[in-house]
This record gives sequence, C-alpha cells and structure tokens, in this order.
Amino acid sequence: MCGDICIGANIRSKKDLTSLCEVENIGTGAFIRSTFTYIDDHDRAWFGQTTDIRKYDLTVQDLNRILQRVPDERIYPLKTTTLSSTSEEIRNQSYIKRPKLLCLDNEAEAKLLPKLLLGEAEVLQFLNQHPHPNIIKFHGCTVNRGRITGIALEKYSVILQYRHEDVPHPLDVDACMHGIRAAVKHLHSFGLAHNDLNPTNIALDSDDNPILLDFGSCRKFGEGLLSGGTSGWIDEDYSTSAQCHDELAVGKLEAWLLRKAQEQR
Repeated sequence: MCGDICIGANIRSKKDLTSLCEVENIGTGAFIRSTFTYIDDHDRAWFGQTTDIRKYDLTVQDLNRILQRVPDERIYPLKTTTLSSTSEEIRNQSYIKRPKLLCLDNEAEAKLLPKLLLGEAEVLQFLNQHPHPNIIKFHGCTVNRGRITGIALEKYSVILQYRHEDVPHPLDVDACMHGIRAAVKHLHSFGLAHNDLNPTNIALDSDDNPILLDFGSCRKFGEGLLSGGTSGWIDEDYSTSAQCHDELAVGKLEAWLLRKAQEQR
C-alpha cells in the first residue's frame, strides 16, 4: 500500500524506467524473468518482474500493469538530524545516487538497502567535512516523507573503466595513480578503507584527475561490511573493512591502467 496518494506508476515510455534487465539461467542461458524498476518525481519507488515476457517485448501497458509501489520503509532510511539535506536547486544539478532497486528480488539483499544508503551518506558527510580533491563531493541528502531517498553528488561524465574508449588522447597513468593513491592515503589517515576500488568506482574530471566514487563499502578498519569488493578486483571475499583491501586494489588498478595504455599504442 502507498503511504501517500498514488494511483499507479504511470510511465509513458521504457526510457522512464530506472532499470530494466533479464535474468537467465547461467548454465543454459534460458530466460527466467524480466525485472524492472522506476522512481517517480516524488521519489516513490516501483518494482516489477515477469516470467512471461522478455524485456524487449514488454510494452508500456505491461510495465504500468506489473509495476508495484515499494513501501518507503523497505528501501529508504529515516532522516537523522546529523545528516544534511540538499536544496532543490543543488539536487537538480547533482547526480542522485539511490538504492539499488534490482536487489528487491533477493530478500536478504533487499533488507540491507536502508542500512547501505544511510551508511554511505554518513561516510560521505564525514568526508565532506574533511575534503580531498580526489574524492567525490557530497551535496547532502534528498529527503521525502521524512526519509532519505538519495545522495546528491557532483556529476562527472567520464568513468575510468571507459576512459580509453570515450576519450581519444592517452591517459597519463602516473598522474592518475598519484591522485588515486592520494585519495586512498587521505581515507586511511582517518582509519577508513574504501573496500571496493575498481575502474567503475573512479571518475575523471575534465583535466583527467581521478575522483573516487561509491562509498557504500567504506568503513572504519575492522568494522563489519554489509557489502564489499567487486568480482575480478579482489583475491577473496571479505566481510571486514581493512586497509590491505585498498592496497591490493591500488596495485591491480595500476597494472590494469598500464595494460590499457599499452593496448592504445
């Protein structure tokens, strides 16, 4: 049920969706289900899935029929007095990071969504009070109905993972690694580890300066993690925050960047 008045998702195009994907059998490739999410102008979240229709065959009518409102308390944490809110003007100029609604088809992961959003907001607010040029700027939380609905962050158009495809001139690997190491050193000076360093979690500004993103796994050394690490960028799964996770990842990042630079020559 809705906590406020709403009739339905009322999307007009597939482009309105926040996400749309298919789940397939890993072994056979057989179709299992289509899953899709939507967040409306009032930060109300909608989730839908069907085992009957492939994602490319879904019509707008299908989507509006299947999408169901997600209760705020399932994904949004209550606003705390210590966290700052963003203004409407700043919100419109920012990238708004929201809960990963596709997790809603996994009950165990779905239960973590409010804690993950709140934890990341708290870390980002602390870092905003101790700024570093190679760490993403936090502009406060978006708040609706007394709950945190998103995190307002500085926008960047280039992600390190795709830098070599998106930008024609070579990347200065030494300069990039210098910025990454400086940001990581800054985190570690406060007893914090990022715990998920990889090329998708690093942006580049217009001068190719690296900017660390995604602090959902950033916690004090020794603290337990709700999530951490990305497959291919860790040697083993871990559940506790540690400085060594970042040190290992920095080495992997440098090797990856050098390999990409060699491929461009």
